[in-house]
Amino acid sequence: MPEEGSRFPPWVKNAAIVAGGTAVVGGAAYLAYRHFRGTDSSSQHLNNGKSLAENVKHEGIQFFQKADYAKALEKFNEAAEKCQEDEKELKAIAYQNAAACLEKLGKYPECILKCTEALKLKPRYVKAIARRASAHIFLNEDEEALRDYTLVTLIEPQGKVIEKFIPQIDKAHQRIMKRELEDIASQRLLGLDFPIPQTCAQEWLRYSVIRDPIINHMNQLSEPSNEYERILADVKRGHYDDIAKRAAEEANNPDSLYRLDCMVLAARFYTFHNNLNKVVEWLDKFFAEYETLLDEEMEKYTDLAIAAYGIKAQISKTLEEAEGYVKKAEELDPTNTDVRFGFAANAIMQKQMPRASEAMDHVLAVNPDHPFARFYRAHFDFTNACEEQHMSNIHNYILAMENLLQKYPRAPIFTYTVLSNIHSSSGNQALAVEILNKGLEAYPHLSEFVMLKTITEAKMNRDNEGIDAMTRTFIELCQRDPNNFEAQATYAKISAGKKDFDKAEECFQRAAMLARQPQELQLVTSECILMRANREAQILFDTLPSET
Repeated sequence: MPEEGSRFPPWVKNAAIVAGGTAVVGGAAYLAYRHFRGTDSSSQHLNNGKSLAENVKHEGIQFFQKADYAKALEKFNEAAEKCQEDEKELKAIAYQNAAACLEKLGKYPECILKCTEALKLKPRYVKAIARRASAHIFLNEDEEALRDYTLVTLIEPQGKVIEKFIPQIDKAHQRIMKRELEDIASQRLLGLDFPIPQTCAQEWLRYSVIRDPIINHMNQLSEPSNEYERILADVKRGHYDDIAKRAAEEANNPDSLYRLDCMVLAARFYTFHNNLNKVVEWLDKFFAEYETLLDEEMEKYTDLAIAAYGIKAQISKTLEEAEGYVKKAEELDPTNTDVRFGFAANAIMQKQMPRASEAMDHVLAVNPDHPFARFYRAHFDFTNACEEQHMSNIHNYILAMENLLQKYPRAPIFTYTVLSNIHSSSGNQALAVEILNKGLEAYPHLSEFVMLKTITEAKMNRDNEGIDAMTRTFIELCQRDPNNFEAQATYAKISAGKKDFDKAEECFQRAAMLARQPQELQLVTSECILMRANREAQILFDTLPSET
């Protein structure tokens, strides 16, 4: 609805009002009025105490209420023209009301211009800012819309104006999200090598497989004697980013004794790079050569072929497709549970808990002493209990995970993080730190544990000193391990909170490249969009005059 403008003193309400709210003046009197217009500012006020512009604006409101938006627009534009120098607020209201008409008429670019005219006169006019944002929505100018809606919240942090626009804000946000996620997906299809998160490589090296021939070769390695072993030595040192490229080069070396091993190693590290085109390319090359081998030679590479099937299952689009590769691996060696174990972990990520449970039961039936299957079993039993909100089972599975942690020297990374988060959320920060210290004994210097420990300790010490210590740790983490998703995403939020928007943008972009799970990518993309809107709104806000 258009605005009436400022309220008048009581005596105005008792003044004579011409019928219909419109002054009807005889022709001669009107010509006389036009002749003397502007010679005296008092001549702009009629007998009802309102200025001429105010009366014309009131006519516009009446037309607006009758849904005659074209006529109302004429009147509001006329009112703006008739405003005197001392009627800036009235002129701003007239422009805003004209914008309301243009919005109703579907003339959104013109609506935006009128709102901007109003804001030149009244820079903190939240109604005009919100209307301009709504017009941007209709034009699919979602970034501009979010900027303006955010500006409203900066001007009126406790105001209720923004509440009715929440559906539009969400609509703009979701549309930007969709576009950005599609752009990221397109980039990934181009075959770019994204940075390798430390936890990706550690998961493969430490607890996702137990019969991988590449890992077994690396663990027995003392002094490298060829290029393949030099590559493995660098994997052992944690130098991950150029492994795929070097393995691919060695696989193309006709004199290498480890060509097939390098093909699988290249495929493995391209999964860490999120470069699925290269993964498929090197797996295809491996199987093309593997299938030409004689039976005796083939037998030497059975575990390597099983590892390759495991990668195929990992990158499959559906669990049905993945299970096909699991069965092929088990045909080669039913006692090798690596691919079935990976399938169970994949099913957990896709929240297919019955299939995950069935796969893990199979692993334990074949290999009762599997060092990590029981951790996974306890973890997804705990997840099921949480989804069912079964409190006694939740408690029992927490105890089960803690008992496993006491029994075995090294657990999967997620066991330490899940238990520490549980205890931290329940207020037992000291126990959470104790669990993370155990994790650091098993995985020295793992950035994820260092980060979680820092956050947990900051909760124990919430003063400025604790916050500064946390910020310093995240800066150090980002410098020491630039491929840590959580560190980059968290430091981005810290930077945005401090209005260091350039650093926030840099860290959000890095985190997006490092994201491996869809929910990680969605979260960091969403927060980056909101940060950009806040940055643009803050630039505008900083230029506004004070309210006085």
